[in-house]
Amino acid sequence: MGELEEPQAESLPTTQAEWEHKLSQLRATNAELQRRKADAEKDRDFFRDLYSKASAHAGEVSKENDALLERVELAEGQARDGLAMVRAMYDTRVRRAEEEAARWKAQYALLAGRDSRMDDYIRSRAALEPELREEVGTLRDKLEALEEDYARMEGLLEGLTKEQVEETAELAETAKASVDSATVLEP
Repeated sequence: MGELEEPQAESLPTTQAEWEHKLSQLRATNAELQRRKADAEKDRDFFRDLYSKASAHAGEVSKENDALLERVELAEGQARDGLAMVRAMYDTRVRRAEEEAARWKAQYALLAGRDSRMDDYIRSRAALEPELREEVGTLRDKLEALEEDYARMEGLLEGLTKEQVEETAELAETAKASVDSATVLEP
């Protein structure tokens, strides 16, 4: 849509018909300019509305992104702390099992030494040796099972979510209680 030309001084109409023709041209030009102005205002309002929607959406996305970053940091911290807690728990359990196995081995060695020095006592206590071997074997099996569980749990903890870490902690407490009750042996 080209620019409108301004009337030249030399081309001014001289007759009534020319004036009416010129007036109708000016009215048509005015109507066209009014239409263009209305279109421009509609475009302006449309773009203003789009800008406002985009701005609001950007704000919402920014807030959501910040919330997600906080959740990620929290989850990473919980996973890191949970992994350390579970590792410490299993380290403690393995250490206790090893100490208990060492204690039972020492007790076995002591009893075996006594039995070898006492001829009569050897006969009377000979029945204990199979029980002690069975207990040592049981403890070794438990120790191996705990070591396998420990290795498996370390692998599993690497990919756990927060909910899974909480479930694992509950399972660990249950397993600890069952292992603790199973390792208490009568002397």
